[in-house]
Amino acid sequence: MNKRVFKVHPIMIPFFLFFYLSGEIAVYSILFGSLLFHELGHLFAAKLIGVKVNSCTILPYGGEIKMEQFSKKTKTDQLLVILFGPLFTFLLLVFFSLFDLPQKNIMVVTQLIIFCFNLLPVYPLDGGRALLLFIPDKYVEVIGFSLFFSLFIFYVSLYYFPKALSVTIVFLFLALQNYSYWRFRKYKLAFDYVTKNT
Repeated sequence: MNKRVFKVHPIMIPFFLFFYLSGEIAVYSILFGSLLFHELGHLFAAKLIGVKVNSCTILPYGGEIKMEQFSKKTKTDQLLVILFGPLFTFLLLVFFSLFDLPQKNIMVVTQLIIFCFNLLPVYPLDGGRALLLFIPDKYVEVIGFSLFFSLFIFYVSLYYFPKALSVTIVFLFLALQNYSYWRFRKYKLAFDYVTKNT
């Protein structure tokens, strides 16, 4: 891995500002540290199966890892990398639950949210990526569902604005991501076909 493997996506800026202006620095630190630990799970698994990691960008729900020739690995290896993020989050959840630490409640709730959220069958969350491993021919359908679901939660969250600001930002970001995937779905399918047959 190169020295600049970890990056922070600009979408995190509103979150940082929100926690800073509200005086919730502890919450910000716990959230950011938890996301980093979640991604360490993916990176650890990538190291185990011998995949070269080019970058890891921290996002509100976890991160986006760019790996070389990941799609050519076996489904078992790919699933290992995908699930090790939630596994590390679960281990952190158990650790915080067992020990009486400062800010224990916030730590436990943060891990629980990250764990459950990432297992949603929505692309590009870990749950959505795992789902595509089992139904690779349904890429268009999964992206379509992910786009619809993200937009639905986004619009629902507006009803609770500004209390649900973080939910609004996360699902708007997911909706925009899936809209981009939807627009370029034909190119993605063509690229996957070529790479798998070379």
